Amino acid sequence: MNIAIPLLAAALACGAVLVIVFAIYEIRQRSNMRHTLNVVLGDHSGAGAQAGARSFSRASMVDSFVNSVGARLVGSRGRERLRKHLAWAGRPTGESLTQIIGRKLIYLLVGLCLGFIAGVVYGGWTWWLILALGVGGFYLPDILLFNQASHRTEEIQLKLPDALDLLYLCVESGLGLQSALSKVAQTQDGPVAAEFGRVLQEMQLGVSRAAAFESMGNRTNQQDLKRFVNAVLQVDKLGIPIANVLREQARDMRTARQARAREQAQKVPVKILAPLMVCFLPGLFIIILGPAVILALDVFSGR
Repeated sequence: MNIAIPLLAAALACGAVLVIVFAIYEIRQRSNMRHTLNVVLGDHSGAGAQAGARSFSRASMVDSFVNSVGARLVGSRGRERLRKHLAWAGRPTGESLTQIIGRKLIYLLVGLCLGFIAGVVYGGWTWWLILALGVGGFYLPDILLFNQASHRTEEIQLKLPDALDLLYLCVESGLGLQSALSKVAQTQDGPVAAEFGRVLQEMQLGVSRAAAFESMGNRTNQQDLKRFVNAVLQVDKLGIPIANVLREQARDMRTARQARAREQAQKVPVKILAPLMVCFLPGLFIIILGPAVILALDVFSGR
């Protein structure tokens, strides 16, 4: 009875905090969406525009609150690191940065609440769980974002040689580089096609080809793609035929991919050594030596 009342109070308080936080976050998302729809549909007058303006104003207040609190907790270096990881993960917009900071704050509150409940229930050393779970919840979005960026970088590394082969075939058949990029973006999927599509969009908006490719190289963390970007920039500066450069780039990347595959294959015996020793050898020893041990025990016990 003495434990049930504090536990119930802690659970209700934590639940109220979480409900308020998630409600504010949901209101902000819906307000942003409603304002965007009003702008797209051209509803600039009347009750719809006024409601959209009020909701957008509230969403801006929430955004400013999240940014101010996040700026103090994350810091300028942390924001820059998050912005870089967001670009590597394929979401290089400022709105995504605000969302990830808001998610960090929400996970921080969730971790603190869970640690507080554990401390109330068990007491003693479990009060340290407030700090541990709070810190873990605060850095959990960073870990997930870095993992997503790493997977996207590996996928770019895997699919880039095939995309360059197709790009070379399109250019060799008579298409220009812009048309060849459009063909690759339409016929393939994955991050490479998405990056080529974004380059085309920037070029259609008036950005020069060199600037668009340089921007693609800056927002990715893949060295093969950066080498391809540097080669295209050299083509623009020196006037070298783009088909020859694409052929050499595709050949080099295929060779590098084969070398990486051989390297991974050579690492397999070393990687399976520990699971083999931990899981297989003890059972093998039990099967082989078990009967001999039982017989020796019977002999020494005089049975």
